Amino acid sequence: MQEERDGESVNRLGFLVLSVLLANNADNRMAAMSLKEIMQTEDLDVKENTLFKKLRDYENQGYVKKGMKDGKANTFYITDDGKEFLEQNKK
Repeated sequence: MQEERDGESVNRLGFLVLSVLLANNADNRMAAMSLKEIMQTEDLDVKENTLFKKLRDYENQGYVKKGMKDGKANTFYITDDGKEFLEQNKK
């Protein structure tokens, strides 16, 4: 089931990504997770590029933000808006 909000679709991948960030307490710049860490935590069955695009979409919507760099890798964490969005879409 997909829902629309602000022109963006909510799909299983988006829900899982936000859930992974929340479950791993990645909710601030220091606790942020890299793409590889997210992919290793949950078997998302997607390519890294697909996951990056979803994170970028959610960053543009304010659901995630970039955290501290991990070497050369970007990291991401869930925002309060992302937590609220996740909670609303669980219903």
